[in-house]
Amino acid sequence: MPKVFDESDMAVEEGKGWMRIILASDQAFRDSVMVAERWNFGPGAQGPERVQGQSDQQLYVIRGNGRAVVDRNQLALDPESMLWLEPGDRYYFEAGSRGLEILRGYAPGEGA
Repeated sequence: MPKVFDESDMAVEEGKGWMRIILASDQAFRDSVMVAERWNFGPGAQGPERVQGQSDQQLYVIRGNGRAVVDRNQLALDPESMLWLEPGDRYYFEAGSRGLEILRGYAPGEGA
């Protein structure tokens, strides 16, 4: 059944210069097949290091610039970049001078 999420459905986690907004989670649906999040980083902010779970993950850069550091590999991120992570990848993000906004999708219970 279709569902439109509003702000009351969304959880927020914040750190130094970054914010993670959980747009849709496995808890919001009984049998969800995907979790969607939006990450916002202020200029120069660095996000927390994470390890990808047992499924692949897609990340899409909405706006801004920066880089992803994946298993010590530095990857440039610009608007409309797509980053694909595989199980076991260790990663974090560093925002550039324009900040960084990322849309993240993964299978529930398996993302990091």
